[in-house]
Amino acid sequence: MAKVKSIYQCQECGATSSQWVGQCPGCQAWNTLVESVQVPEPAKGRPSGYAGAIPERSKLSAIKPERLSRLGSGYSEFDRVLGGGFVPGSVILLGGAPGAGKSTLLLQVTTLLSAQKPCLYVTGEESLEQIALRAKRLGLSGEHLECVSETRVEAIAAMVEQVKPALVVADSVQVMQVESLSGAPGSVGQVRESEAQLTRLAKAT
Repeated sequence: MAKVKSIYQCQECGATSSQWVGQCPGCQAWNTLVESVQVPEPAKGRPSGYAGAIPERSKLSAIKPERLSRLGSGYSEFDRVLGGGFVPGSVILLGGAPGAGKSTLLLQVTTLLSAQKPCLYVTGEESLEQIALRAKRLGLSGEHLECVSETRVEAIAAMVEQVKPALVVADSVQVMQVESLSGAPGSVGQVRESEAQLTRLAKAT
């Protein structure tokens, strides 16, 4: 049987060490190494011992993509970049330099969409008052848009279950945190796990 071993990974830069040390050998930060258990892959040709349910396979030709109808944003150029609009269950990471207008664009899109479908705008970096001020400056009523100031991924998931929105914006993933995981928001481990949990949430809903 393959031996399970532990490594220690820095939550700031991602550097690893075979043993715990107070100072990260990569970025020199203090007390940022967290234990991570690694389970080696089974040798080829040998049974893995997997006891869970095996997922059902499907022939590609039998899958009906018509069940997924794209959700248009109302902005033709934005939809063109997305290949025709949002695909239900998809996760899109919008990147750009600070001040490029990411939050402004997302606020415009969600406000317009919320007139047709329920949408949820989660702000972690700005206050709700700042969001309202931006909406007023852009001439957006925001009458139908649900907004919340939250950074805890577990709380966001509970709210999504309650509201059942067609579109959720989390602004931004850099400040999101999983309560069960140690490490500061924005650290390698927190960002990675936040992305993973939000992706699973999108696929499930």
